[in-house]
Amino acid sequence: MRRIGSNIRKQNADAAKSHRIVRNIIRYTNEEAPRNEYPKRIVSPPSPQTCCTDENRTVVGNVREIDGFKFCYKICGTCGHAVKFYFPAVEGTSDAVKSYRRWKKYMVQ
Repeated sequence: MRRIGSNIRKQNADAAKSHRIVRNIIRYTNEEAPRNEYPKRIVSPPSPQTCCTDENRTVVGNVREIDGFKFCYKICGTCGHAVKFYFPAVEGTSDAVKSYRRWKKYMVQ
């Protein structure tokens, strides 16, 4: 017998989104050669080389946004080192960004 009202409530979509884990598709290893299988996986050397500059890195895929934080993946054209690059937050963004800024400001004091 089913209890009335126990599992009938719908989950709040915003609450579920705020607690989701962002999966990192970059795998850092020296055992495999660097390769780009975006959006499934990116294999990268564990540490950057001297060739890893902003001019030498190319953006892979599209810019994504999760909870107001925009990011993309950048890969060095020479050695294949990959990073997850977060764009600076802009004023007037989501509540998650504003909450993070308040927390960061509190931690600095």
